[in-house]
Amino acid sequence: MSVLDAMIAVGGRSEYAAANKARLTRFDKESGQQKEYALRLGDLLKKGESRANVMLMPGDVIIIPESMF
Repeated sequence: MSVLDAMIAVGGRSEYAAANKARLTRFDKESGQQKEYALRLGDLLKKGESRANVMLMPGDVIIIPESMF
């Protein structure tokens, strides 16, 4: 499953989401630590930026903060 597949499965993002500030949290088995990666979901959803469409792994968590008005 890719990030785009996950976004489609949950019905997209809300109008209040800060999509380009999204983060992907993934546990790295080699180092035994949790790592965070930036996700530019706004670019993926609005501009079709394919570099933002990463493959998800079991246990990944996508965090999308709320935008400030």
